[in-house]
Amino acid sequence: MTPESAIYVVATPIGNLDDLTLRAIKVLKNVDIIAAEDTRRARQLLQHIGRDKAEVISYFDHVEREKAPQLVDRLLENKLSLALISDAGTPCISDPGYHLVREAKKRGVAVHPVPGPSAMTALVSASGLPSDRLMFIGFLPNKKMALEREIANWKNYQASIVFYEAPRRLKTSLAVIHELYPNAEIVIGRELTKLHEEIILTDPKSALDWCNNHEFLKGEAVVMVRVGDLPADTPEAKESKREALIAEAREQFRKDATLKDLLGLYRDRGLSRSELYQLLLEAKGFYGNEK
Repeated sequence: MTPESAIYVVATPIGNLDDLTLRAIKVLKNVDIIAAEDTRRARQLLQHIGRDKAEVISYFDHVEREKAPQLVDRLLENKLSLALISDAGTPCISDPGYHLVREAKKRGVAVHPVPGPSAMTALVSASGLPSDRLMFIGFLPNKKMALEREIANWKNYQASIVFYEAPRRLKTSLAVIHELYPNAEIVIGRELTKLHEEIILTDPKSALDWCNNHEFLKGEAVVMVRVGDLPADTPEAKESKREALIAEAREQFRKDATLKDLLGLYRDRGLSRSELYQLLLEAKGFYGNEK
């Protein structure tokens, strides 16, 4: 470890202990303190690598704000090193750590990533869905209206969506996806890297059927969604096309196109002339005379 104060953000296995990297083992064996989301799981991991007597302190969501400044104080005063680990996977990815890293950076303490396992990247790599553009949501909202609003926004992202979900809420989330995006592709991952690993690529309806047949799921699920094309006759699809045309028209207006130009350009978009005219006026930003 470095002679100065430092924090190491250490990724730990999400299932298979063989996924712990050689560098992670070296760091965990040599730091002065280990801050863990779950101290019991941390001690099991440390026992596995032969460091039974490490100082392990509890660091989880509800104590983050309070403990972060105290920990940084201690590191600075005593020139100590600390490894931050979560239950599994990479800290700060929908796991505790943000406040500690933020406080450390504000006060000049070096923060070093020790990369490795992550449920998100594990699923994406084996999903079979487009992964050149990703939107990671973390955990979806609990309240129904907020959940519906969040999922409805996905049509604007132009990316594959990845989120984590608790077993008891998975069916609710899949039902909303099925309602809004019946043509979507969905990948569900559970027990990743473990003995009973399961990764399925399916559609929303089949995903709901799968969920009904797995009533007693254990552990968090990781889900990846490609929204795809919306059915042409749904209100969501019509609104999406309308917004896309407005955005396209605004870009044309910025290039000095006229209303007359765009009425001709977009005459085959399935709108009446009056509907198209009103939409173009909205895109132009005022109701007045043609340019």
